[in-house]
Amino acid sequence: MKNRNWLLAFCSIVLTPTLSVASAENGNQDAQSPKSISALPGGFYYDRHRIDVSNLREFYEGVMIGDMMIHADGMFDATTKWKMTLYQMVRGGSRHFQARSAYQLSRLGVRNNEIHAIWQPDYIETIEDERIKAAFTLIDAVSVLPANVTADTHALLRTHFIDRQIAELIELASYNASNAVYDNVLPIPTDQTTIDWATENLRAVGWSIGPNVSRDKDEQRQQLFAGDLMEKAYKETLASWDREDLSAPLANFASDWLNIVTGYDVSRVTIDRDDDGVEDPYDAYPLDGERWAQERTFINNRPDPRTPPFDVARFDKPYYVAPVVPETRYPFSDRIRFDTNWNRQNSMGTSRIEDYFAAGDRALPMKFLWQVFVVYQLSSGCTHCQVHGTRWLYEFLEGEHEGGPVPDEAMGDIYDLFDFERSKRFGERERAAMRFARDAGPLPGKTTPGHIEELRRYYADREIQELMMLIVAGSRLASGQQANVTVTDRTSMAWALRALPQVGWRPGSHLGLPQEQRRLFMSEIEMAALPIVMAGKEFDFASEWVGLTVPLATDTDGDGVDDTFDGFPRDRSRWEDTDRDGIEDRRDSDIDGDGLSNQRERELGTFPYKADSDGDGVLDADEVSGGTNPIDPRNF
Repeated sequence: MKNRNWLLAFCSIVLTPTLSVASAENGNQDAQSPKSISALPGGFYYDRHRIDVSNLREFYEGVMIGDMMIHADGMFDATTKWKMTLYQMVRGGSRHFQARSAYQLSRLGVRNNEIHAIWQPDYIETIEDERIKAAFTLIDAVSVLPANVTADTHALLRTHFIDRQIAELIELASYNASNAVYDNVLPIPTDQTTIDWATENLRAVGWSIGPNVSRDKDEQRQQLFAGDLMEKAYKETLASWDREDLSAPLANFASDWLNIVTGYDVSRVTIDRDDDGVEDPYDAYPLDGERWAQERTFINNRPDPRTPPFDVARFDKPYYVAPVVPETRYPFSDRIRFDTNWNRQNSMGTSRIEDYFAAGDRALPMKFLWQVFVVYQLSSGCTHCQVHGTRWLYEFLEGEHEGGPVPDEAMGDIYDLFDFERSKRFGERERAAMRFARDAGPLPGKTTPGHIEELRRYYADREIQELMMLIVAGSRLASGQQANVTVTDRTSMAWALRALPQVGWRPGSHLGLPQEQRRLFMSEIEMAALPIVMAGKEFDFASEWVGLTVPLATDTDGDGVDDTFDGFPRDRSRWEDTDRDGIEDRRDSDIDGDGLSNQRERELGTFPYKADSDGDGVLDADEVSGGTNPIDPRNF
């Protein structure tokens, strides 16, 4: 129960960098340029496999499951999604995932000239298909500055796609964002096959291995998780998943894909006999739930004594900027309809990632992890994430004061995160983790080998793994929620509007219309679920969290499109029939069946793929005949 509550809590978070695009890109060039690596604080990365998140089996297998599901054929074909992935990695500065995505496209039969074109600054303008161009517009915004996703971005997407397609685009962008962050904060030592292919085939676009090169072959991945390997793994997950189970249980791999891909020889057994959150292979006291580390746990983790201290002044920059809601032609409406939780299939990977994070106190105490998380989201700019992170910290404070009123001075545990460098509440150990989170927050990230070496001064590998895991999971969830511009639940937003303005906080665009709000905060969902679960009944967390009925993931014809969204659920060759009138959308003069032709909708500025463009409960045709505005949810 506790795990699931944390899953849902963490499912509610999003990402928006506070730096300008130019400054973020310039900072990334410093971190990625091979010529400047040795000059960075701490020099080269080393021993990366020891703190790679893949050492946390459940977490990394969750990433792999999400990776497979998001890139499988579905409402968008795999080739199109790999092109979007490559574009996002080019924009995000991830050398490893640039090579990986380009190689995968090559395996799908895409020619090199098409692959190279994705590196061009004007690539989106060269796309002839207006629908695909609209999809790339979202990917472009999420790649570097997710705050660029506005009501007008959503309106453009609704002109071309049904809600479920938009959800798939958001999921794609958010998973890719987490991968880019992962590679930026701890550059992945790329497998030799991919290096060889990319060196030969991407020379024309100036690709180089950069910081993904390794001095230590033990760090290097053994294989690329793509092509035939990914296809086989995908089939294994489908074979172990009951699509009609409301709880969307975790899929299982028959093969040991983690070690096949990484070659790290990670134990398949993750037993934790003393239930302290630290698995036995990492636990020096596997039968003592009160302690897990001893001195020698840290001995081999110290940087070279000649390594200079971390240059605080160089990185001590403002990392919270109050959001500005841009003026748009269209108002936000009905955002909950394409919330990322609509797809139960992709929730399998997310569940594994977040259940692992949320298992309770682990090597690091949960309150401290939430503090680091809040710093990360203050830097990323996601106000929705900031609300939920600070709200959870407030519940910790309430617990410390036995549920009574929290004294004003205790709120410094939250307020001081806005300027942790000068707070007396935190020592150098805490600041090291917060600096790491702060500088990983922008897209592209601004972390360096110096950040990792500073962490090594204070933390064991197992603790650094948790900090890495927090950043990667937080970025995935944050990017998705920002792309969706999720409306924060009423309990959390009401609390934030009372408690946070005194430190300059503002809600941004995550403050929305009542019908868009999720109903419950996580602790409220737990209270609702407890009696049902205790009675032995199944609780539909996904639907309760979103506030709408999230359909089952049944896919009768196996075409990657759930029956609920498939106009032809027994025909693998087609699925698009938005209004279910038996006419494929590409041949239908009124795609959404609202009584207004597609041409008329374009003239009116309404959305051809949405019968109720503004989500106010009144069909577009009825609003037009009644004289109200069909694209304004406040006017009906």
